[in-house]
Amino acid sequence: MHIENEEHGEMSCQIDANEEMDHYVGTLRYRIFEVGLISGPSVGAVRAQFRAICEMTDAGGMVRNGIIMTGYHNRAFSGDVLRVDGEIIGEWTSDDEEWCHFTAVDTVEVTLSAPSPWMLHDSIATWMNCDGDTTKAYQTSA
Repeated sequence: MHIENEEHGEMSCQIDANEEMDHYVGTLRYRIFEVGLISGPSVGAVRAQFRAICEMTDAGGMVRNGIIMTGYHNRAFSGDVLRVDGEIIGEWTSDDEEWCHFTAVDTVEVTLSAPSPWMLHDSIATWMNCDGDTTKAYQTSA
């Protein structure tokens, strides 16, 4: 059942009640594109997650495939990599030749590399789906 819509610039979150599971789900969108799902025990909890995500995007982060890469749009070209539920899964950086590298949490060696942040973002989403995670990368819960 639809509860409300939250908006922040070009980001929006449609909050719905999932009566079967007794929680609330927010569908994140950038413009018209679905970029992730968040959930929580109350509308307020989902709203707070949405606001935290908006703060990260305002500071230069990018949300796609249920994953946030900070430092994406603010010329830092490096930063944390998180799931939309706030779980830090690693960090990313760019080298002198502008190749981008992702290092997962609890590792010291580069886990993935790609020729652009966009392609790295896709690679991380694929890695999340294949790395023992049985849910899709964009399906998270609080």
